Amino acid sequence: MFASFFQGLVLGFGVAVPFGPMNILILSYALKSFKNAFFLGIGAMSADIFYFFLLIFGILKFLDNEFFNKILAIFGFCFLSYLAFLSIKTKTKNLELKENKENEGALKSYIKGFVLNLSNPYIISFWLSISYFLSKEKYYLVLGFGLFLSILIWVFCLSFFVSKFADKFNAKVLFYINLVSALIIEYFAFMLIYKTFFV
Repeated sequence: MFASFFQGLVLGFGVAVPFGPMNILILSYALKSFKNAFFLGIGAMSADIFYFFLLIFGILKFLDNEFFNKILAIFGFCFLSYLAFLSIKTKTKNLELKENKENEGALKSYIKGFVLNLSNPYIISFWLSISYFLSKEKYYLVLGFGLFLSILIWVFCLSFFVSKFADKFNAKVLFYINLVSALIIEYFAFMLIYKTFFV
């Protein structure tokens, strides 16, 4: 059970840390307001929770076909590898932060984060890509708890520390964080293939 929880923690950080559009938006909000940045991230995480439970109560029970499982695993490997590639290829100059001047309430920030993640095809594809991985986990709810706990920790830390030490987060630092995230994501991509074809 602890192994599943730990895997969830690692996967959660691998998913949350890469500096894509959502993290860049959180960063830009944090330069002005911790509260808005935090609720934006919580909204995005809520969309992830929504997709997680859709998998648990909907899609997972249809994954009994071995051929479909292998197709899904290959798709998952390709998509996770693509995410890792995107993290590595991001140019340093594109990670520069620009202060967000918008003034809005916490609820509006939450809704914005939720809708952005809910409608993001990359987020949808990510959850589809790990659906088979989750179906093979005995303690998938424990894994899910670990995953969302790490996302929550990341959202809080990102919002808090950027709001307090905005001048310390330059593009070079973000690039190296992306590199580590890419390695974590690629590890899970290979684990997906390993568990499908070699176990």
